[in-house]
Amino acid sequence: MSLLFYSTSAKGPGERLHRVIEVLVPKREIEIFRTIESLTRRLHRPGLGHNMTIAVFLAASKEELSELVSIRNLLADLRIILVLADAQGDTIAKGHTLRPRFLTDVDSDFLDIVAVLGKMLSSADSDTGSSKDVCEAMSNLN
Repeated sequence: MSLLFYSTSAKGPGERLHRVIEVLVPKREIEIFRTIESLTRRLHRPGLGHNMTIAVFLAASKEELSELVSIRNLLADLRIILVLADAQGDTIAKGHTLRPRFLTDVDSDFLDIVAVLGKMLSSADSDTGSSKDVCEAMSNLN
């Protein structure tokens, strides 16, 4: 099992979210994408299959969300956790077109993401996502 992580920034919320993911998922199982082009190339490559089902996307701007929406046909088989730039109605509505399993915004403390991702991982056939890892991730949020 591996996880796709998309964030154009390695700082701020992107950095914080990445730290949480790394506690829950071994580094070797995380594929990081900083551009929509690199994510699109990966989605076109063979090897996603049924073992690759989880993606965490940080759309830190409306433009980034629009780019993700433009490739939504490539995301149909992924279980998506989506972090949006804001909680405005139009942004949330557009985010829902990606059919995420969980949706929040960058002002979140990410505790819900830890819980949701932990549950997704524990339901997958994997050695990740234990409750100890979830507790550790929560303590690393600050």
